[in-house]
Amino acid sequence: MSLAGKPLDLAKDLKAGGVILVHLIDTEALNGMPNNLDVYNGLTYIINVQVECAPKDSLVKKLLSLGCRVVLPPSFDATPYKEKKLLVAKIPKGYKGDAGGFHDVILEEADDAEMERFSKLGKRLIIYEKDEKDVKTKPWGVISSS
Repeated sequence: MSLAGKPLDLAKDLKAGGVILVHLIDTEALNGMPNNLDVYNGLTYIINVQVECAPKDSLVKKLLSLGCRVVLPPSFDATPYKEKKLLVAKIPKGYKGDAGGFHDVILEEADDAEMERFSKLGKRLIIYEKDEKDVKTKPWGVISSS
């Protein structure tokens, strides 16, 4: 985000443009490093933030304490967390589990069968923009690259 400008100014512009959730892929957080927590803390006062991070309890707890939605692999044991509505499982193609302790799921390769399967499990569905035209079910959210 900082490559495009000041993160807080960008968040304000995005919100003014109608964006309600920003999905961030933080390479440092994916490596388990909490280097950007101060930025997320500021962003969460302006807009909803969703961060992909390593399945490291200490990092997950810090992000949750800031009010961030946390994107994790479905193998992460989400059951001990009471903030279930902030936990998002990123579902890889071919995953056969049910993403038990997660409230929402991101389908890496969305198709109608997977959309139906996770809908029946009571999950809110998030898909990538590239798959939006290929599915009949309207997802809860769409991740855009823009």
